[in-house]
Amino acid sequence: MLIEVILFVTTVVLLWLLSKRPPGLPPGRWGLPVIGYVPTSGKYIDDILKDFQKEFGDIYIWKFGSRIQVFIHDYHIAKQILGGPDYLDRPDMDTFKIFEEVALGISGSNGDIWHTNRRFILRHLRDLGMGKSRMVEAVQEQAEILVRALKEQAGKEAPIAEALNYVIMNIIWKMSANKHFEMTSPNHRELRQMIAESIIATDQLVISDMIPWTKTLLPDVIFRRLFSVDKFIGIVDKFHKFFQEMIDEHKESLNPDDPKDLIDAYLLEMKEKSGETGAVRSENDLRLVLFDALFAGTDTTYNTMKWILLYMAAFPAEQRMMQEELDNALPDGTLVTLEDKPRIPYTEAVINEVIRMSSLVNVGLPHSPNKDVILAGYKIPKGSLVTPVSFSIHYDPRYWDKPDAFLPERWLSPEGKFVMRKEGYLPFGVGKRSCVGEALARMELMVFTVTVFQNFSISPPKGKTIDLLPNYDSRIIHMPRNQDVVFTNRNP
Repeated sequence: MLIEVILFVTTVVLLWLLSKRPPGLPPGRWGLPVIGYVPTSGKYIDDILKDFQKEFGDIYIWKFGSRIQVFIHDYHIAKQILGGPDYLDRPDMDTFKIFEEVALGISGSNGDIWHTNRRFILRHLRDLGMGKSRMVEAVQEQAEILVRALKEQAGKEAPIAEALNYVIMNIIWKMSANKHFEMTSPNHRELRQMIAESIIATDQLVISDMIPWTKTLLPDVIFRRLFSVDKFIGIVDKFHKFFQEMIDEHKESLNPDDPKDLIDAYLLEMKEKSGETGAVRSENDLRLVLFDALFAGTDTTYNTMKWILLYMAAFPAEQRMMQEELDNALPDGTLVTLEDKPRIPYTEAVINEVIRMSSLVNVGLPHSPNKDVILAGYKIPKGSLVTPVSFSIHYDPRYWDKPDAFLPERWLSPEGKFVMRKEGYLPFGVGKRSCVGEALARMELMVFTVTVFQNFSISPPKGKTIDLLPNYDSRIIHMPRNQDVVFTNRNP
């Protein structure tokens, strides 16, 4: 009997200790021992975080499982963590490590691996001519391919052509592997499918990362099935196989005097650095660099471009204003270049307003402090997940007049010039962890937007409206909903 009493008391004490909230933390939801706070409302993540902000303010915690999440709704606090040296790391999670011992690639890595890969990508973009005419010409070529594909669906009620994804992926794949997909290429369809499957599988894996004790306590077969681990690993293996075939091809044809793409440049640097103390180059890392480049460089630009097309279909007056500007600035279908940007301020305003309103990445990737820190007067424990809530910041009335309204003119000066808004706007992040491909993405969006609307008008099907709510199937990306539109030739 004494043993039972001791065990009972010990269990109660342990549960009390586990459930006790440490002092100094921000306000928020703490929940139960072991499982934390699990919402039961069935609401979408955006609405849950809005409710928390109303209740707790601009900085609060949500303990989910055994992880402490810190959500930031204030732009200035978000900028402080995104640019701060104590918040450079990503959390120690399988979502970022992809079941490797150490996270590789760019988006999920830390320390020397992240620093080396980031510098490598920035240098590679510069060497390819980022911001120079030859890079613009490569995008123009793909934009003209898109126009030819859209002409085939002109006048029909149909979803936005899959050719949009194809041409954007071609730009990234040309830069990465000096490859060009044909429109009907099975490789393109395979990669597209793998990217879509990886987004769904990642949603499940994130849950297991939030309650890491399940990996230890649950039988392996149950853990793997419950969180779709085998499915996720299967998708990763497909990516590895695909990228490894490309790497092997490049190893056979590599010319040290004439590197043609990212793979060539990486292999040459790997050879040059081999044997050096602390060298971080490996083919496994290269495969993850390729994955980051392909995923971040294709899906984000593709979905943002879809949002631009849908917003223009939903706002015909703004579409006509943009087309009038393009017709005056670029007569007779002149191909747009970077030098034309000052002449098309309204077009640039439209693009940035769509980026703000769609807020593609609704909640930014989490940062993790490498030590206990003080933020806005609160204690933030080492290893916490600190996350800016981008969509909330982009709709914050402290920075945006009538934030729920689509107003491209908010980006224009009284003289009609485009003015980049800095406060309350962080679609690409800020600081050292900001998107390395921002300049490329912005250039692609400009060229594709101008080229499409020089050639077409876009509208909803007769008697229908455009749905601008995001697809709620994904918790981490505001993907546009699939719906029919009608493209009309402006130059029949």
